[in-house]
Amino acid sequence: MKNKTVTVGIVAFLMVASVIGWAEVARAGDVPTTNWNGNVAFGLSLARGNANTFLMNASALAQRAWEQNELKFGADGQYGLNNWGQSNQTQSANSIHGFADYKRLLTDRFYVDLNVDGTHDDLASVRYRLIVGPAAGYYFIKSDSTRVSLEVGPSLIDERLGHDNLAYVTMRVTERAEHAFNKGSKIWEQVDYLPQVDDFNSYLVNSEVGAEAAFNTRFSLRVVAADKFNSRPAAGPAVHFVCCTGNANSIRH
Repeated sequence: MKNKTVTVGIVAFLMVASVIGWAEVARAGDVPTTNWNGNVAFGLSLARGNANTFLMNASALAQRAWEQNELKFGADGQYGLNNWGQSNQTQSANSIHGFADYKRLLTDRFYVDLNVDGTHDDLASVRYRLIVGPAAGYYFIKSDSTRVSLEVGPSLIDERLGHDNLAYVTMRVTERAEHAFNKGSKIWEQVDYLPQVDDFNSYLVNSEVGAEAAFNTRFSLRVVAADKFNSRPAAGPAVHFVCCTGNANSIRH
C-alpha cells in the first residue's frame, strides 16, 4: 500500500509538471496556448553536527482561466529524517498530497466549485484520505492584485486511519486570501474547516500561510508554513502537524 501510494503521488506530480512543460513549449514555439500557467518548486535542507537532519519537499501547480471558468491542479510532498545516517534514524516527514479544483463563475463574484483532494501521511497514520465535494463561493474582494473568497458546501470523506476504514459527510468551509505585489511577489493564506455533520466534535482543520519573492520572471523564493489538525487522529491525543518549508520556485506562463 505504501509503495502504491508513493507511486500515485509521483505520477500526480509528473502529470502536473508535464502540463506546465507543455504550456511552456507551446509558448516558446509561438503556438497559441490555452491560458495554462503554473510553477514547480523544490526545497532541500541538510544538517550535520549536533543535529543530523534531512528534509526534502517539492510541489507543482498548473492552472487555467478562461471565460467564466477556473481550473487548477496541484501536487506536493515531503520526506524528512531525524538523526540522518545514524543507527537511531527516524522519519520526521513522509507525506503526499494532490488536488483538483474547478470553479464556474455565475456572476463576477459568485461561483460554484467542485474540489477533489487526496492525502497520504505516514506520521499521522493516514494511509489515504479522499475528500470530494461541491461548494458555493463568493469573492468579497476581487481585483488583479487581491482576492478574498469564502466557500461553503458538503463533502464526502473516505479515509483509512491506521487500520480503520471510515466514510462520512462533512461541511467544508474554506477561506482564502491572496495579494500580489509588483514583479511577481505575493503573499497568501488559506484555512479549511471540515466538521463531521452528525458529530461536530470530529473535524479537520488545515491552514497555510505563505510568501513568495520573485528574483526575475522565471525564478522565485517561497516560504510556506502549514498546520494540519485532526480532532480524532488514528491513535493518541489530537495533535497539530506543523511544517515550515522554503524552496526555489520555477515559474511558467
